[in-house]
Amino acid sequence: MIAKNIAFSEDNQELIKSVLPGLPISAFYTAFHPDTYDYINWHWHEAFQYCLVTEGSVDFLLPNRSYRVTEGNGIFINTQQIHLSKGTTNADAAYFCIDVPPSFLCPDEHSRIYLKYLEPVIQNPFPPALLISRHSKEPGSLLGSIQKIRDLLMKEPEFMELDIQMEIIKIWRITIQLLNRSSNKPTPAESMDSDRLKIIIQYMQQHYSEKITLEDIALQLSLSRSECCRFFKKVAGQSMFSYLISLRVQKSMDLLRNSDLSISEIADMAGFCSQSHFTACFKKARKITPKKFRDLSSRIPNDILPLDIHSQ
Repeated sequence: MIAKNIAFSEDNQELIKSVLPGLPISAFYTAFHPDTYDYINWHWHEAFQYCLVTEGSVDFLLPNRSYRVTEGNGIFINTQQIHLSKGTTNADAAYFCIDVPPSFLCPDEHSRIYLKYLEPVIQNPFPPALLISRHSKEPGSLLGSIQKIRDLLMKEPEFMELDIQMEIIKIWRITIQLLNRSSNKPTPAESMDSDRLKIIIQYMQQHYSEKITLEDIALQLSLSRSECCRFFKKVAGQSMFSYLISLRVQKSMDLLRNSDLSISEIADMAGFCSQSHFTACFKKARKITPKKFRDLSSRIPNDILPLDIHSQ
């Protein structure tokens, strides 16, 4: 599998890029293709996220939870929830996504609106996600607002910014109603799993270029090595080793595209023990050698292509 690259802050939250200067929401279109990337790896962010699947079907994974969203439907991912998204088959899949920081909804943390309609969700961000069906009245209206925002960003009519803000307020009003009615509450154990997974992901993101041992990771959680392995496999659905290899391959792709370093130097900087090991892992993930990938990258655009609107 090939991961789409995303940018992280120092504390390992996803960096959210404003869709326009002075309009602090992010809107982007993610398309999964077998020849580019087919998943976005584990990450989290402060913003509330709304995704509308526009083609195929997409799996959104959270700790111990999986949501399959088909074309025309959507999902809400709550603030600070670690998650992964991927296409469900070898066929193309795509979704349009809006990230809304709490400060966009209300910048004044002392205001009545913030205290009544934002603070309770921020302090207790559960359920972690909600499926949004186009066949239900209120969720269907929410999806309609997401589509309107997409159309506004593409056409940029007069009063676009005001119209977008009005649609987002509508979306948040419906979201609060859905959250209050939802019975999809995590157990204390699930909440702990989410925090633990964040710690592991953050540690590997920060140290991927170094020699990382299972003991190093287990120490972050005060678990035995075997318990740590079982935990990651259960919660993330993959082994820590496979996650680390995919992370290192993705980091090497950036260096292959954007630097003149030798293949051997890139292998070392990405955390591989040897050039031969790097080449074998890279070829397994990308189906081509690092050298071939570099040659192709010099002739074609970055595989994270800007589409109809601002790509992430």
